[in-house]
Amino acid sequence: MALTIRGGRVFHGDPVIERFGELVLDAGVVSAGEPRVGLEHAEILEAEGCIVLPGFVIAHHHLYSALARGMPGPRVPPRSFVEVLERVWWRLDRALDADLVEQSALAGTLEALMCGVTGIVDHHASPSFIDTSLDCIARGVERAGGRAVVCYEATDRHGDEGFAMGLAENARMLACVRDGTAGARLRAMVGGHAPFTLSDTHLEELARLAAKHDVAVHLHVAEDVHDQLDARARGASHVTERLVRAGVLSGRALIAHGVHLSEAELELLMASRATLTHQPRSNMNNHVGYLGHARIMANRVALGTDGINGDIFDEAHAAFFRLREHDAAGAAETVWSWLAGGWRVLSRAFGLEPERGFGWLYPGCPADVIVLDYDSATPIHADSLPWHLAFGMSARNVRDVVVGGEVVVRDREPVKLRRAETLRESRSAAERLWARMAELE
Repeated sequence: MALTIRGGRVFHGDPVIERFGELVLDAGVVSAGEPRVGLEHAEILEAEGCIVLPGFVIAHHHLYSALARGMPGPRVPPRSFVEVLERVWWRLDRALDADLVEQSALAGTLEALMCGVTGIVDHHASPSFIDTSLDCIARGVERAGGRAVVCYEATDRHGDEGFAMGLAENARMLACVRDGTAGARLRAMVGGHAPFTLSDTHLEELARLAAKHDVAVHLHVAEDVHDQLDARARGASHVTERLVRAGVLSGRALIAHGVHLSEAELELLMASRATLTHQPRSNMNNHVGYLGHARIMANRVALGTDGINGDIFDEAHAAFFRLREHDAAGAAETVWSWLAGGWRVLSRAFGLEPERGFGWLYPGCPADVIVLDYDSATPIHADSLPWHLAFGMSARNVRDVVVGGEVVVRDREPVKLRRAETLRESRSAAERLWARMAELE
C-alpha cells in the first residue's frame, strides 16, 4: 500500500531545494509536490507544520560499539591511541560472539533510526567469530527496519590465517549481494582495519577483491600519526603512497578519518575516486587531532560517527563548531554538504546515480524519509535550513522515519519492535560482553 506524507514542507538535495505539497511513497518515491489521483486507500502520514527531509546516513560506523557505552575501563589507562585500541576496542571485538554481534547491530540500528538515520555504512570486526558475522549484522539491521552497507575489517593482527578469514567474509557477503540473497536493503564493501595493521600484499588483496565487485575499500587511514610512522618504517614516504602502490586508490575507496594526511596526500585522494569520512567527536575523544584540510576534498567528505552513537545531528553540530573554531568563515552549508556526502556514498553502494539516489525526493528516488517536528521563531527556507540544522534542529525533533516506503518509527516509537524489550535485552547482552572482556584482560 502506498504511503502519502501530507502537509509538511519538503526539503532535499545539495544545495537544498524546497518542494511544496505531498509526497507519495511506495518502495520508491511515486510523486512529489502534487496530489495523486486514485490513491484514496493510501496510508496517510500527516506532517502539517513539520519539516520533511530525506533520511540521513552515517558514512562510517561501528555497530558493535552499541553495547560499549558505560563499560568499565581497562585496569591500566591507555597513554596513546594505539593503547586505546589494544586495551579497549581490540579487547571488545575479541569478546563478540554471534548473539552479541546481532544484538549490537539491532540496538545500534534502532538508536540511529530514532535519530533520523535511515542508512548506515558499517565497519565490523569480531576476530573470535568471523564467518557469517556479517549475516548477524544484517539480521539486526533488518529487525530494526534500517538499511546498511557492511564489510568485515580484515587485519594482520591475528596472523595470515586471521586476515584470510576476514577477506573471505567480505567475499562471501559480496557474493550474497550479487545473487540477491542479502536482501534489498543491504549492500557490501571490502573492509580492512588500517594500513598499519596490513601488509602491502594484503592491501593489494583487498584492492583486487573490491575491483572484482566494483565496490569501495573501507579503511581507517591516518586516524593517528602512528599510521604515518608505520608507512615510513615500511619504506614509503607516507601512508597514501602505500594505498597508491597497492591499488586501493585505483578504484573506489572510503577513507575514514585522514586526520594526519598532508595536503599533498589529500590532493592524491581527490584525484582518485575516494571519499573521506569525518568523525570530529571520535577524534576529540581519542585526542588525535582535527581534519583541518577537509576543504581540499570539496564535496567528497561525508560525516560518520565512528561508533560514538547513532546521532548524526550531534555529529553535525560538532562538525560545525569545530569548523568555526578552525575557520571563522566556515559555513553551515559546508556541514550540510558533508551530510549529503553520506547520501552520495550510499547511492554509489546501491548502484544509483547520486543525482537521483539517496538525498533526493524526485519520483523514482529511494523512499527513505524523516519527518521533523520542528518550528522556529525565524523563517525556514532552502537557504536557511543548513543554519537551522547547525543551531536548532536535533534528534529530539525526529517524529517519523520511513525506510523504503515503510514506516519504521511513528510518533517517536519504533514500529517493528518493542523499544523497552529491545533495550532490556541489550542491557543483558552488554553485561555478558563486559564480563567476557574482563576475562580477556
